[in-house]
Amino acid sequence: MDTPPVFSRRRFLGLLAGAAVGPILAACGGGGGGAAAPTTVPTSGQPAATRAAPTTAPTTAPAAAATRAPAAGATPGAAGATPASTAAAATAPALAIKPVPGQQVVVWQTVDYLPQTTSLIKDHFTQVAQQNGFTISFEELPNNPQGYDRHNAAVQAGTPPDIWRVYDYQTQFWRAQGQTADVTDLVKPFSTQQGGYWQPVIDTCVYQDKWYAAPYAVNCWPFHVRQDLLDQAGLKYPKDWDEFRAQGKQLTKPPLYYYGMTLGRINDANNHFLGMVWTFGGKLQNEDGSLGVKADDKAWLDTLALIQTMYSDDKIIPPGSVNWDDGGNNQAYQSEQVVLTSNPTSVYNWLLQNKPDLAKKTRFYSYPSGPAGSFGQVDVWGQALFKNGKGGDNARLLLVSFMDPTWYAQYINDQLKGRFVPVYKDMINADLWTKNDLYSEYRKIIESGRIMAYAAAPLGGFGELATKFVVGDMLQNLLVKKQKPADALATFVKAAEEIYSKPENRR
Repeated sequence: MDTPPVFSRRRFLGLLAGAAVGPILAACGGGGGGAAAPTTVPTSGQPAATRAAPTTAPTTAPAAAATRAPAAGATPGAAGATPASTAAAATAPALAIKPVPGQQVVVWQTVDYLPQTTSLIKDHFTQVAQQNGFTISFEELPNNPQGYDRHNAAVQAGTPPDIWRVYDYQTQFWRAQGQTADVTDLVKPFSTQQGGYWQPVIDTCVYQDKWYAAPYAVNCWPFHVRQDLLDQAGLKYPKDWDEFRAQGKQLTKPPLYYYGMTLGRINDANNHFLGMVWTFGGKLQNEDGSLGVKADDKAWLDTLALIQTMYSDDKIIPPGSVNWDDGGNNQAYQSEQVVLTSNPTSVYNWLLQNKPDLAKKTRFYSYPSGPAGSFGQVDVWGQALFKNGKGGDNARLLLVSFMDPTWYAQYINDQLKGRFVPVYKDMINADLWTKNDLYSEYRKIIESGRIMAYAAAPLGGFGELATKFVVGDMLQNLLVKKQKPADALATFVKAAEEIYSKPENRR
């Protein structure tokens, strides 16, 4: 399950299935990247307390600070980074952005599992507003359907926030709905800073060479692994799927199972399956956004056969995983019922706060290799600017301040300490990533990182397929109905072709 916000894909279903663009129904979500939490073991999807009080910050600082260009070669924020109090004097691209004194900017963000993730942005935006003579209203919406519906209702009414955090396919979803602004002029000047942006950032936020979100962060999906159990058995993390199976049979001793793979009609099943199919050379989409799988696709058939073997024959995956929600694999690892699972660091962050001894026993790794190799899995978050917001150039200034490399490096590396991978390539060279054994594997994940929609942007076809859990249906047919891989894949391809044939899903 992804880290802070609950996945809202299921709440996108009404729109993505063909609802009218005009009234934006309150059925598509604005959170993203996470999942509903189990009730017994809190996970990343469990909403933290919402801090809903708006911030109003009158100022007298000169507006000139908003028009400076970013310093060449600004240093990533390792030790000795710019203090937060001075970082508020945000740098801007070469274009001049003139603040409008007294004009308020409304910022909404989905509440995060780690409160500092959002509170630090609030502090920064408040300081920028104070220095430039305007005010902000900053609010965290609940990480649940109420929060999503409130945002969607505001969009429908023509009164959205100026800035709203978007997850993965949501960037392209709101662009296709005509709700978000082209922010190329704001983002492009930063695209050569600090080594430029990672390719998944571009894949997620760009459409036809235009940017529709300011890059926020890269969220990696490492395997969380019980290193202590491997060490006790004299084992190393498996290099390929053959070693994976052999190790799984050796270590599985119910109620302890080896692999916490999510196999139900749920979001994490999309991540877990697609991450595996890449290692066999398969993909969901072609580079032009068309469907990239056919009924006789060998990579997909081999992947399905492997999953069926691990689940039904080797029995190294918990039998109940076909019924898990998105918090199931989190809970299984946190409850010490599985040796490993793939997930963002919500699992690890929970352990730090609740089971520090287990956190010390945990290490991160990427996917085992298949015939095509191993590829890291990531999702990308952004900050979108809504056209119907009232903040004007003040809102644009806040987005520019967010991308400023000096402030951003301090925020993402020094303060969040591994919660996200920075969007700028060179910031992965900070001590946090190079001298911390726990995060060393992250370099492999991000350098080979792919978004789930690979090899194209997450447009309408991908969004509807993910929302309708077509991958989950395929896995249910394979494991619950015990269909042959070829039959399960044929049903999947038929459903996927219907989705991708819709004109509204091609943009």
